[in-house]
Amino acid sequence: MSASKELTKAEEALARERMEAGIQNGPRLLEATENEENKSALESAFAASLASAPAFLAQEIPERATYLSPFFREGDYGILFAPRGVGKSWLSLLMGKALSEGMGVGQHWEAPLKQKCLYLDSEMNIADLQKRCELLDIRSPQFHVLSHESLFERSNDEITLNLADPSQQIALLGLCETEGVKVLILDNLSTAFRGLNENESDSWERVGPWLLDLRRRGIAVVLVCHAGRNGLIRGTSRREDAAHWIVSLEESGDGDESSHQFKTRFTKCRNCPAADAPPLLWKIDTTGGRAEVTTETYDPKSQMLDMILGGMTSASDIANELGKAKGTISKWAKTLQSDGKIRINNGRYMPA
Repeated sequence: MSASKELTKAEEALARERMEAGIQNGPRLLEATENEENKSALESAFAASLASAPAFLAQEIPERATYLSPFFREGDYGILFAPRGVGKSWLSLLMGKALSEGMGVGQHWEAPLKQKCLYLDSEMNIADLQKRCELLDIRSPQFHVLSHESLFERSNDEITLNLADPSQQIALLGLCETEGVKVLILDNLSTAFRGLNENESDSWERVGPWLLDLRRRGIAVVLVCHAGRNGLIRGTSRREDAAHWIVSLEESGDGDESSHQFKTRFTKCRNCPAADAPPLLWKIDTTGGRAEVTTETYDPKSQMLDMILGGMTSASDIANELGKAKGTISKWAKTLQSDGKIRINNGRYMPA
């Protein structure tokens, strides 16, 4: 065999190897090309979004509208939390009523304009929910109800509500956009997001990005949560990070068969000073078949006592929550102890 023929065969073998390698590496090359294109698009997007301080300050950015004065604004993410039976659903329905009617709720919260609300219930029996809406006289066409029971029945018993499912998240977001919903009230986390481990921070990645997507589209979210035995929000604190405001509901203990009472206080409030959003005592009187709602403020010492009874033991933590000096809290604690309402044990505050 001549040297030229051997060279030709060697060249053919090399060509085949290169061709086979090209076939094998084709997807990798395509992926690399797509990655480069994606990288370029991302770099362009970041560059277009970059602004110097003078350019940023010169931008005309519209102020977010106030939905419920003094604390709730357009695009907010807020949390209501309480132990079982305290009044989470009562308050979330009252907020939806005020927002949809452009009216006040009690004497301290006011909705200046009507907003379309969607109240998603994932726990109550639909008959009980209807009775409660009747008691609260919720009749505005701007207020919409989506019951887990209705969803199951009207899907021919095929769809069980589970907002941990990305397909249901997409569907609900699309519904909100189509209907022009401005406020989505989710009542509540434990029953609406099945299979979600509330104690694992990583599991919040199944929910947090969706809530952010809603807010970026101008849909404010109110998430109703349960409190744990320590009186704090049950589960991971990661869900609190992005919240604009958080309202804690606590038992009042003064209600009867014809009335319901509870207390509220803000544990986080970005949109207004603490003095503008004081702790409130709520009274819902259902005598006569229609609810009458009143609110009144209560003093910080009473609030401090409620916090201690709810499981908070540190003077520093209480001072931070109330916006008071630690020395002031210590003085109040001594007064509460002398009144027999608490006891102080090695600097820790305990119920008497």
